[in-house]
Amino acid sequence: MLRGRDVQELKELQRQGMSIQAISKLTGWDRKTIRKYMQAAGLAPEYGPRTAPPSKLDAFKPYLEERLRAGVWNARVLLRELRERNYAGGYTILTDWLRPQRSAARVVAVRRFETAPGKQAQVDWGHLGTLELGEQERKLHGFTFTLGYSRRMVAEVALDQKLGTLLRLHEAAFQQIGGVPEEILYDRMKTVWLGTDERGEIIWHPVFLDFARYWGFTPRLCRPYRAQTKGKVESGVKYVRRNFLCGLQGREPSSLSDLNARLREWIWDVANQRVHGTTHEQVMVRWDVEQFSLQSLAGQPPYPYVDGELRKVARDAYVDWQGSRYSVPWQYAGQDVWVQEIAGDVDIRTGRERIAMHGKAQRKHSVLTFPPHHQGIPLGVRRAEGKITIHLRQSAPEVEKRSLAAYERVANGGGR
Repeated sequence: MLRGRDVQELKELQRQGMSIQAISKLTGWDRKTIRKYMQAAGLAPEYGPRTAPPSKLDAFKPYLEERLRAGVWNARVLLRELRERNYAGGYTILTDWLRPQRSAARVVAVRRFETAPGKQAQVDWGHLGTLELGEQERKLHGFTFTLGYSRRMVAEVALDQKLGTLLRLHEAAFQQIGGVPEEILYDRMKTVWLGTDERGEIIWHPVFLDFARYWGFTPRLCRPYRAQTKGKVESGVKYVRRNFLCGLQGREPSSLSDLNARLREWIWDVANQRVHGTTHEQVMVRWDVEQFSLQSLAGQPPYPYVDGELRKVARDAYVDWQGSRYSVPWQYAGQDVWVQEIAGDVDIRTGRERIAMHGKAQRKHSVLTFPPHHQGIPLGVRRAEGKITIHLRQSAPEVEKRSLAAYERVANGGGR
């Protein structure tokens, strides 16, 4: 038990900022006793959170945050980039910092923002059902194109999600709204992007990128780990399912063209006339503002060969088309090209550039070759070159020569 003088000394030591452990060492009093008297006197020390020591990563966090916003989340790629910027820390520090960033990206609330008129549109693909064509059943795919400012929508149902179909539907949307937005936002569909390079940068499908340049818009992808942030507008296909398809119950369309006719009617009468739940304004009222901010079509003709089929050039520089093979310049081996029949000719292009034109084969399994296409094609290295070999020449056996004395010893029973 501490006496009055001891308690006063305790208060003075505590006022000087000494810890319980330091006071115990100085006075010899038990730490539990010191804590009890300090708490009774309202002098219990308050320990705040310890200041974290500076990390080798601190100076690079602004750069890392910028790369994450650009969609680069691969720790190995980020580490290599940091090394180029004289980062002296280790891989573990980086991954420890990235782990909560990934978790936050998955659960953070979606931040909705308003884009300027004509700035952005969103494209959405989705499965809507099936269509019976005789004994065959085909999937129905819904395409929606929604402007970011006004929420005006264009939609159509197609039988596939091929690149040619996607581009055709884009152009139909451009014609309906009478212009092109500055940028268009996509989910990570393989018809528009092929993946990312070692730096995490987007590799766009070359034909799609050429299409975007042709019409003057910038393609963008939704952020990884944030599928719900594809845009501030609701999922176009989900809206079509829940509102348009539900209203068809009991009066199903008789054909694909009938379905699309009803869809266009619903979009005009319902989707584009509603008061939007986020903007609290009628879609067409905001459209009256946005339409003047779109890029003009200016009589631009359709992107060439949208209706062709996309085929991959084989390693031997031929393209398969309707059961026959057609040559192309060997430099295009392994690339995707557009193939289309025009007035009895097979036209082959990459983007807008024609690389080959053949008369259509008269029968299947034909091989049509234009010799200059394969002129100068490099030959593979012969496998025999560089092998270690041996050259032998067979000759008569060599007979050992012996003296006559040796034969006499054998005859007499002697040894060698």
